[in-house]
Amino acid sequence: MKARGLVGACALALAGAVTMAATPPRGFYSASAAEEGARLYAERCAMCHGAALEGTHEVPGLTGKFVANWAGRPLGDLPAYLARAMPQFAPGSLQPDEAAQLAAFLLRSNGYPAIDTAAAGTGSVPATELLPAPPRAVR
Repeated sequence: MKARGLVGACALALAGAVTMAATPPRGFYSASAAEEGARLYAERCAMCHGAALEGTHEVPGLTGKFVANWAGRPLGDLPAYLARAMPQFAPGSLQPDEAAQLAAFLLRSNGYPAIDTAAAGTGSVPATELLPAPPRAVR
């Protein structure tokens, strides 16, 4: 039951509760979710992954190759992983909405577009939608 709730919360926060009817979404998260994710990242993630998501020799950076590894996987997999495994010193301590907001921030930081709420219809991007390759070149 908890996993089902997590997938639903992730889909809503990542998609901003909007999609376009019969065409692929123009974006993958809401701008407000990414903004909240940036705040959470600064509080809970930057101490290990760096203020600019650069990582260290012991901790992976969160741009380029990191997000490219998520391409082709369902959109809901990234926030589900974050909720289950992060932060490393307290895995499982993120709430589903926090994990989804952090995933939105990571997607924005890697060049994925936010949903254009003016052009989109109603509903949400399904958590099962496959994430395409990142728009920015892998570093």
